[in-house]
Amino acid sequence: MSGTGDLFDKKLYVDTPGLGEGRVKLSICIPHGTSNDPKPLVLVTEGGGFVLGQPSDGEHVVRPLSDTIGAVIISIDYAKSPRYPYPHALLQLHAVLKWALSPAGSDAMGVAIDPSRVATMGNSAGGNLATVLSLLISLTSGPCVRFHEELPAGFHLAAQVLLYPSIACNTPYQERFNACETRVQAASLPVWAASLMEASYLPPSAEKGSIFSAPVDAPVSLLRSLASLPPALVITAGMDCLKVEAKEYAAKLRQAGVAVAEHEYEDAIHGFSHYREDSKQYRKEDVEDCWKRVTQFLQDRFQV
Repeated sequence: MSGTGDLFDKKLYVDTPGLGEGRVKLSICIPHGTSNDPKPLVLVTEGGGFVLGQPSDGEHVVRPLSDTIGAVIISIDYAKSPRYPYPHALLQLHAVLKWALSPAGSDAMGVAIDPSRVATMGNSAGGNLATVLSLLISLTSGPCVRFHEELPAGFHLAAQVLLYPSIACNTPYQERFNACETRVQAASLPVWAASLMEASYLPPSAEKGSIFSAPVDAPVSLLRSLASLPPALVITAGMDCLKVEAKEYAAKLRQAGVAVAEHEYEDAIHGFSHYREDSKQYRKEDVEDCWKRVTQFLQDRFQV
């Protein structure tokens, strides 16, 4: 499914001392044919069960997205498990966000970012990271407030795009798999693979009850208190057992007063949004409609 990475304009490294290998690779799309004004920013985290996944997996979808919405897209090759389990990847994402909004980031990329127009986007395990980063930087009190305070004045998280996110990792995948009907089980990620990946990300030493590993467990009261939690687009696949937790989280966001746009592709499987035309599992109508919705959602949010 992966590409060559040639569709990105720049590939840079950002230092992340103590996290992962001490630095993280970024693949960046700069929108073509736009002015020199500060641009919106979309931070992208590809899926892969916290173990696999790289920016080139999604280059064929983020390249046209960048040009259409006029936004800089940074796809992050975050630290992978089992060598670097939770919370390495999450903390790297925050470090990248700070860098992208800094003068050093602007100089390295050759383009300035508008801090009032930032979005997170991820699929599968990357959807988990996009979700929890949104939570982390929306906390304006308590022991985690520094993650918000370290961002520049005028920062505003405008949107979160969650594609079939894996956000109940504190519950064994086998249980989530068993909760679905047989036909969905047959098309979902195999239990052995998903279980190994999630166990790698959340070893026995990890805090499995944290909302930063299992955001679906975030209380509605907490979500309601996060005034800066952004509107969400939640995309699910009908033939994927992860749809249950995504729908549950979307419902909680609505109860908390967060605007949510939600759509399920009834016959789609996990990962459908990234399949290419030469794949037998490619569903043209679903893929095109999915990215049409993502494009429109981000355009709307960046114009507010």
